[in-house]
Amino acid sequence: MTLIKSISGIRGTIGGGAGEGLNPLDIVKFTSAYATLIRKTCKVKSNKIVVGRDARISGEMVKNVVVGTSWEWDGT
Repeated sequence: MTLIKSISGIRGTIGGGAGEGLNPLDIVKFTSAYATLIRKTCKVKSNKIVVGRDARISGEMVKNVVVGTSWEWDGT
């Protein structure tokens, strides 16, 4: 499945090359971009990002990549 990007988020099948599916590199890029947007637009110094996931097997991996990327971003 091709990676789908829309106003409601990103969707794709886990695996494949960049732009072909949803892989960890794509997840890191989107998470970093979102974290940068929050940092630049929010006036609150200690921003928090809530991460939700579904029950699919890949959900844990996606959550771990998002949280790991967010922790890297948190270093101010």
